[in-house]
Amino acid sequence: MTSFYQQFNTTGNASVGNQIGQVSGGLHQGAGVYAAAAGDLAGGLDRLRDTLNQAHRRGEIDAATLADAQHELDAAEAALPATDEQQRGQARRALRKLSGLLSGVAGFGAQVATVLSTFEGIGA
Repeated sequence: MTSFYQQFNTTGNASVGNQIGQVSGGLHQGAGVYAAAAGDLAGGLDRLRDTLNQAHRRGEIDAATLADAQHELDAAEAALPATDEQQRGQARRALRKLSGLLSGVAGFGAQVATVLSTFEGIGA
């Protein structure tokens, strides 16, 4: 099996897409790698935190953005398991703020959206 890492950096309202001619075997791309199972929201947040730290080390996000993103991840984690409407609202707001913080950073919007949709999809 061959692994291939590809990174796209965009600014403004630019979007990134792929055109693939032929694929043999499995293909894993984008947020699917980071998708959290219904019972693993905390794990999805942990994987997102790891990816953020790696992006910071590579210089893709600055220290202030990293700190703000970690604050929102902490707020979302604090609300889990989100057993009442107040906790659900707290986690949802934190994830949406995180999405806004990272919307200009290639790839993160999809990762946050995956965790948010998993959260909302299970009625957490």
